[in-house]
Amino acid sequence: MPFRAADQVQARCMRPEAQRFFSTLEIVMKYVGIFMAIIYVTAGVSILFRSRELFSIPKPYIVPLGLGLTAYGVFRGFRLYLRYFKKRR
Repeated sequence: MPFRAADQVQARCMRPEAQRFFSTLEIVMKYVGIFMAIIYVTAGVSILFRSRELFSIPKPYIVPLGLGLTAYGVFRGFRLYLRYFKKRR
């Protein structure tokens, strides 16, 4: 999500300790987002390939649930990449 002009003005007007808090919060949120994306992909793949041994999920729900969790994890990872890792122009 690109920065808006109002965000830049607000960032210049904030006190240094508030800027430090928000930058720390942003770092924490980045790592929580990465962790959750990995958890969703891992859960989806484990449901797809090991659901018989690990979980008691009925047969008709295995593939849709596994694919849905995997796709959601990939989607979250892509959004994190766009937000934190792609160079801003």
